[in-house]
Amino acid sequence: MNVQRPSHEQIAARAHQIFRERGGTHGHDRDDWLQAEYELMQLPVRKLAELPAPKSTRNKVKKPSLIHVVRHAVLANAA
Repeated sequence: MNVQRPSHEQIAARAHQIFRERGGTHGHDRDDWLQAEYELMQLPVRKLAELPAPKSTRNKVKKPSLIHVVRHAVLANAA
């Protein structure tokens, strides 16, 4: 799976949205930028968490799939 970093324009657009959601108070440019970059970098993980988990038929011991692990981590952080 080839994961691309968000573009400068995507980060700038999200950072501006965060700025507006915070009421437009100045002085948090770097925080807004880092928050936007972090959120956009998490999108592939969120997409993975939304995928249906594969059905295992190989052996009777059920091990969690990567999708189960990611879904659990995303849901735990959302709470």
